[in-house]
Amino acid sequence: MQEPKTITIYSVGLIGGSIGAALKASGFGGRIVGLSSEKGINTALSRNLIDEGHPYSDLSTVVKQTDLLILCSPILTIIDTIKILGEMELPNGLVITDIGSTKRAIVDAANKYLPPQVKFIGGHPMAGSERSGPDASDPNLFSGAVYVLTPADKNDTSAIDSLSTFLRKYLRCRTVAFDPATHDSVVAAVSHLPHILASALVLCAHEREKSIPGTLTLAASGFRDVTRIASAKYDIWHDIFATNKEAIIPLIDSYINILNELKTLLSNDALKERFEEARSIKESMQTLT
Repeated sequence: MQEPKTITIYSVGLIGGSIGAALKASGFGGRIVGLSSEKGINTALSRNLIDEGHPYSDLSTVVKQTDLLILCSPILTIIDTIKILGEMELPNGLVITDIGSTKRAIVDAANKYLPPQVKFIGGHPMAGSERSGPDASDPNLFSGAVYVLTPADKNDTSAIDSLSTFLRKYLRCRTVAFDPATHDSVVAAVSHLPHILASALVLCAHEREKSIPGTLTLAASGFRDVTRIASAKYDIWHDIFATNKEAIIPLIDSYINILNELKTLLSNDALKERFEEARSIKESMQTLT
């Protein structure tokens, strides 16, 4: 894979728009094409996130002139788009990647539907925002963030290395490679479960609010920090939960077991060892970032 001359961003929302913004800010000299809704295209053009905009229906025409296609839709839409692409005449050497938060179902679809002359490399930037749409685009969204690559063909090291180099150069991110199943297990623990827990904490505090009015008015920075991600809309998370529930549900059971253990320790005034263990783990995490 040579550095692409034409990049097409399918769905110019927060992530797609931020990719366009980062490419522009980093001096990418090629052409950036956006496929999105009319409103999304107009916003992206007005903010100089893309050079050219088209409706989704123009995919078959646009893709023929594309070197790198980045699918930035929700997960189930990404899978549907891969199926549609599989029925099109695609140029030799086209590289397709995506930004879906789960990878196994997407890479399986790519292996099943895309022709052999196309290279598919799954992607997941570990960056985001509670905001959505191209208006929320940020050229620095990926700066310093981990960007996971999950290739459909793990033996195609040349394509993987080329895309990795491109992303690091223009998005200023850090890239790592995982197989799709491992990726989904890892993000279930560090991304998907925390969102469920944040929502549970808000619901728990709200239950206390019902019996003791004013509870939520006392929620200080600690509570707000821990529950910040509970502000995200469910329609963003539906596809994540639908495609990774097999990994998330056992983690919920594990968390319940840990809570029950802490509950027992609390009743015996014996929390110190486990608290210190958690603090030590957290501190070691900070030294790795």
